[in-house]
Amino acid sequence: MVAGCMLGQDDAELSKSMKTIGKTMNTLRGMETKTGPDATQNAEKLVEAYKTTQAYWASKKVEDATKWSAASLEQAQTLLTAAKAGEQDKAAAAFKELGGGCRTCHEAHREKLADGSYKVK
Repeated sequence: MVAGCMLGQDDAELSKSMKTIGKTMNTLRGMETKTGPDATQNAEKLVEAYKTTQAYWASKKVEDATKWSAASLEQAQTLLTAAKAGEQDKAAAAFKELGGGCRTCHEAHREKLADGSYKVK
């Protein structure tokens, strides 16, 4: 799916991508190494999900979130490249950067509802 096709997507698409990111990050967190076929497959999921989030925020013209999701996409791509190449140190560093970027955007643009779910601010 190309980012250009995502313009005009709704909050449900963002929610789906964020759930994919959360699940995939948890899977990677549990892996001893961030390289090899399983890590590569999960990194590919992250790249696609971050393409969606970046396109979403760009379509909404939210500058900070667009910047943060672009940085996360870049780290996901670095993770993917390193996972494929067997470069554990580089993959682990990219994974760590990815994890740190989530909180900033969530605090700025996510609101927890009474039922425990979230919505975009």
